[in-house]
Order: sequence, then structure tokens, then C-alpha cells
Amino acid sequence: MLRGNKQIQILISKVLQKARELSAKLFETDLLQVPLTKEEKNPLKQSTANPTAQKQPLQTKTQTTEQKISKIPPKPAMSAEAAAYPKLLKIYKELNRQNGIIFDAERERNNLELERDSLKGLAKLTKKGQLQSRIDRKNGEIDLLKIGLSGTAKRYGFQTMHDFYKAYAAAKNAYDGYRDKSCEWEEKYGENAGRQDRESVYKRLRNYQRENTDQQLNQTSKSRNRGER
Repeated sequence: MLRGNKQIQILISKVLQKARELSAKLFETDLLQVPLTKEEKNPLKQSTANPTAQKQPLQTKTQTTEQKISKIPPKPAMSAEAAAYPKLLKIYKELNRQNGIIFDAERERNNLELERDSLKGLAKLTKKGQLQSRIDRKNGEIDLLKIGLSGTAKRYGFQTMHDFYKAYAAAKNAYDGYRDKSCEWEEKYGENAGRQDRESVYKRLRNYQRENTDQQLNQTSKSRNRGER
């Protein structure tokens, strides 16, 4: 009896094992029969299905760069009036040199006049004529120097000294304006734009111009006054 029960248990164990194997095969068959989507069948095709979507970030970056470049204004151009400044500056310096000679001659003449007017007694009778003769010669020299000064202006195409100084002032203002705008453009859009570790070209130029503006204005004023004497 015991032997028969043991055989029955072995038979039941084999049947359960077969059932498990059959169940596992059926599960695998069901998985194989589930249809795959197009994307699952061909994942490479999915990645290349929308090339526009891939190019869009690149196009956006390119458009941003083009917009940035298009916003940069053209570099300021030098006007004809500003371009004439270097040549007029040379004439200006030559006239100042001649004005300096006139100034020295006038100072000598003034000293002679002071010496003449300070004479007293016998010296007034003996030296006055001599000093007056020297004063007259110095006045003649000054007149010739002034004629030469005016001739220099005419040689360069200006009828009067006033005409030259007027043209010089206009050219200088135009040139300074061009330099200001050009340096400001370089500061904003040039190769050194955005650098924080160095003084800007524009500021350095402005400081230089401020230091020299008063000197040039004083020289111009002196030149005009001497030319009109």
C-alpha cells in the first residue's frame, strides 16, 4: 500500500512539471505574437524621420548670430572736412612759428619804447633820437613780418588770416568728432569690445584731447590777435 502511494506522488510530480513547462512555452508564444510598432521595428528610422527637427537648433543659432552681426552699425567714415585737418594743422604750426617771431619783435619794440619814455635830463636829449630810430626800424621789421604772415595764408588759398582760422576750427571740430565716434565704435564693436581689464581707447583719447584743447585754443587766440595787429 505504501509503495502504491509513493508511485502516485511521483506521477503527480511529473504531471505538475509538464504543466509548468507547457505554461512557460505558452507565455513565450504570446510575447512573440504581440505586434511591434514602426518605431520599435526600426529605431534608426525613428531618429532620422524628422531631419527638420534636428536642424532647427543649428538654424536658430545661425539666425541669432546673423541678427547680432546685422545690429552692428558701420564704422564711422571720415568726412572731407575732417580729412583736411592734418594739412591745416601743419599750416597752423607754421603760422604760429611766424607769430612767435612777430611777438618777440614786438616785445623788443615795447622795451625800447619804455626805455625812451623813461629818459630824463641830459640822457633824454642825447639818447631819445637814437632810441626812436631803433623803434622805427623795429616797427618796419614787424610790418614786414605781418605781411609775410598774411602771405603764408594766401599761399595756401586763404584770403585772410581770419579765413584760415575759421577753416582750421571747423576742420578740427570735424576731425575730433570723427575720432570720438570712431573710438566709441571700436569700444563697443571692435576687437577689444567688452574687455574690462584695460582702460578704453575712447576714454584715453578723450583725456588726451582735454589736456590739449586749452593749449590749442590759447595758441589760436594769440595767433588771431597778432595777425590783426
